[in-house]
Amino acid sequence: MVKYKFNNEVSKFLEEIKALGGLQIDTLSPIEARKMSLMEMPLPNVDLVVEIGADGPFGPIPINSYTPLNAPSNKLLPAIVYYHGGGWVVGSRKGSDALCRYIANKTGFRVFSVEYRLAPEFKFPVPLEDCFASLEFINKNHNDLLVDKDKLVVAGDSAGANLATVVAIMAKNRKDINLAYQLLIYPVTDASSHYPSYDENAKGYLLEKSSMDWFFNHYLPNDEAKKDWRVSPILADDLSGLPPSYIVTVAADPLRDEGRAYAEKLKENGNKVEHKEYDDTVHAFFSWATVFESSKKAVDEAYDSMVQTIS
Repeated sequence: MVKYKFNNEVSKFLEEIKALGGLQIDTLSPIEARKMSLMEMPLPNVDLVVEIGADGPFGPIPINSYTPLNAPSNKLLPAIVYYHGGGWVVGSRKGSDALCRYIANKTGFRVFSVEYRLAPEFKFPVPLEDCFASLEFINKNHNDLLVDKDKLVVAGDSAGANLATVVAIMAKNRKDINLAYQLLIYPVTDASSHYPSYDENAKGYLLEKSSMDWFFNHYLPNDEAKKDWRVSPILADDLSGLPPSYIVTVAADPLRDEGRAYAEKLKENGNKVEHKEYDDTVHAFFSWATVFESSKKAVDEAYDSMVQTIS
């Protein structure tokens, strides 16, 4: 196991997790895992949070719509469609509530947090179809939702970043949605290959190799699905013509190498890419922006870059 020098906030947090015996999510049932909570997140005030619903191929999809503080009335604003992490098995709008509130206020954008269906009750490709249907709904109803559809962003973390990655490719292929940006936080991009970071960071750094195996076993109908580009977007036939990207990787993360590889693949295909890697923290740290100063700084850097690119 590679040794890393974590910042003080993360070091203390990891010690607390270790004292509790570790997460060991792969020993739990999905229902048990969904009851876990790593920490309480302070909720920033925003102007408005309302639940809306998109029609999807498998039924209604709940979405939280966040309006930032001091937003001008009845004005079309840029918007971020956010897909939460959790290995396609756990996670929810509630778990991303603090972060979505924070980034709405930080950017001045509307934020839409999607409650896509989870595995194993709904295996691939159902969660993905929910995510794309939500984007289609927001794009189609942009005037009613007060969204500037020319400044529409997809974003997500971990499995949510995998979904955002694939949704961006689908939107390009469909040609009826013009995304302005994609923000991919430690994304899953290649389930078909085994990268060194899976061995180097197999255990001890929050997300573990055994956890990823557990997630894939619940999400995918079979191992052959790992070769589907909608699971492993790095395998897509055409990765050209995608929106500008901001990709975050973490040195102490099993997903590190495939995130790096995807950033390079996008560049090779002529896309604008900003790739930032952090060596003093762990997977999931973006979600802690309202708790840890180090997380807040990283989130600010990412969304500042996005705003600068789109403006």
